[in-house]
Amino acid sequence: MLKIIKTSQLVLSVLSLFVLSSTSFADGHGNHEQAGPRTSAIESYYCSYAKNKDMDDLLKTAAAWDVWADDNFPAAYTAYVMSPVVTTGSDFPFDIVWLGVSKNQQTLGQNNDAWIKNGADMAKKFDAVTPCDSHGYLDSIEARPYNKLGQAGYLQIEACQFSEGKTLADLMAADMKWSAWMDESGMPGGIYRWIPSIGSPRADETDFFNVYIAESLAERGKAHDMMIKGGFPVRDAMYGDLVTCDNPRIWHAQPVGGKAAG
Repeated sequence: MLKIIKTSQLVLSVLSLFVLSSTSFADGHGNHEQAGPRTSAIESYYCSYAKNKDMDDLLKTAAAWDVWADDNFPAAYTAYVMSPVVTTGSDFPFDIVWLGVSKNQQTLGQNNDAWIKNGADMAKKFDAVTPCDSHGYLDSIEARPYNKLGQAGYLQIEACQFSEGKTLADLMAADMKWSAWMDESGMPGGIYRWIPSIGSPRADETDFFNVYIAESLAERGKAHDMMIKGGFPVRDAMYGDLVTCDNPRIWHAQPVGGKAAG
């Protein structure tokens, strides 16, 4: 029940940002704009390779799924395969994460409905390569835009909790200052907040995942060097004691197709 309460408070914070914000952000589709931060819905599958199977087998299956998705999904959906790059193996009892991104939870649900109705044969093909034992929904909030969304990249991810009395609105206010500093300093990369929604482990107390995206490990390294050379004190002054986060890990995200926007 505590987790449900915390998640509900986060959802209310997101809604309040849309109501109160007077800032417009490009939505990444032509010249359209939306009020408040850009958001999207994410689903994640946590999977391991079957015996004698590897990434090549998964990519072949994903290529067949890409064709299937074009014919069966009613709404836009972009899929990525995330594989560990810099992690501790014992922390993650799976080989890959399938990440699917939709415009919102309604369109994600529409695509999941189509998968349940028509995807049984396709699911068997995936199960023969990478059976998955967990499935979750998340909400993504853009803190600093990444201009190469949809392409392969590296994600530095850490799990975070809010300090007592702090909210998502406090975090977003600090994010605006930090994003401006990154712009002024020429620091590469984008920042996103992934909020666990449905399917998280019962004991999990994560309020959100801090996700930094870079095009390459060298680009991520440049940002890290900038933090060492003065960025950390600036960031700490802006965020203060807002959140506590665990150790970051690095994952590679490879796009594998989906359904383009109609």
